[in-house]
Amino acid sequence: MLTEEILVVNDGSLLLQMIGGLFQNRGYQLNLTDSPEEALVLLATRNIVLVVLKLDGPQPDRLAVLQAVKELNGAVRLVIVGEATHLPPEIFEVEADDYILLPCRIADLWRRLNRCLEAPAPSAVSTVASRQPDELLHPVNQRVLSNLSLLFHDLQGLLTAINEGMNSLERHLDGRFGEEVEAIFQQTFRKTQVLMTLSTEFFQKFRQRPRSERVDLIEEVIEPVVEELSEDMQKSRITLDNRLFLRLPTRRAIRGDRAALKSVFRNLLHNAITHGGCGSTITFDLDEDQRHFRLQVQNRGAPIPPSRPKALFSGLNQDRGNSEGWGLYLGQQVMRSMGGDVTYESGRQGSNFILTLPRA
Repeated sequence: MLTEEILVVNDGSLLLQMIGGLFQNRGYQLNLTDSPEEALVLLATRNIVLVVLKLDGPQPDRLAVLQAVKELNGAVRLVIVGEATHLPPEIFEVEADDYILLPCRIADLWRRLNRCLEAPAPSAVSTVASRQPDELLHPVNQRVLSNLSLLFHDLQGLLTAINEGMNSLERHLDGRFGEEVEAIFQQTFRKTQVLMTLSTEFFQKFRQRPRSERVDLIEEVIEPVVEELSEDMQKSRITLDNRLFLRLPTRRAIRGDRAALKSVFRNLLHNAITHGGCGSTITFDLDEDQRHFRLQVQNRGAPIPPSRPKALFSGLNQDRGNSEGWGLYLGQQVMRSMGGDVTYESGRQGSNFILTLPRA
């Protein structure tokens, strides 16, 4: 019988060296390497039952190892270790058995790795086709989804309490604090109501399967989001050049998830306000073919350098710990899952982001 072997793809971490020693004490053959190239050779030639890979940011050679693990051996267990702010989004496309976020105690890391080893080995043959829709999520992703559901539930309760308190305060203002204070209060109150709406939409989304529904592009997506961000546009003295009613007098039904569509469009409009510059113009325009509408959100800010457009949607171009910009990557993934897309085109003046929408 072949000896079961552990592969640790390290980066010099003392923590994983210590873990490797513990596996050796339990009788496993340890393969400890800092080289992704050597890791691929070991995966292809040895009886590996567990891969522990340390990841620190978007490292293409290590991401290649991740992609190869299940391809070379569908029964191997895969655990990804790294700091939360340094993990690129690509790792969540890999069917990992666990994600361990650093820093953590060596005892906790050891316990979770052992639990992974003791669990039944995954089948090397895909059974996706035989699963029910609710069973398609990997257990790790199911836990993430459950935690997000709880988070939105708690947020909704807190926002409801805040909203009720602000309603009570509004009834007792009576101009006694001056116009400036009341203006700030009203602005905060409106933003709280927007958060209430978002929380409700996404909490309902988590409680049910994502659905494809018939949505009115203007009345159910564009107009509500423009209303939400109207104060931001006023503060930045933004002029809105909306040409959609000229292009879409009647036929404007699209297909997708209403909450997700609003979220993607909200991110594009927010970016246009932020990067368009004070006193600039944002233009909504549209063209169409038999299957899609192409909604254009144009701003007249500084053009994006020619070397950067591809990186905009990679999810890899962000500074560590900075979440700004993830919206484009996530929005593109969401739209592609609905049969659409988010793309970028440079213009003579500013930038043009295009939201491709499936027609109903």
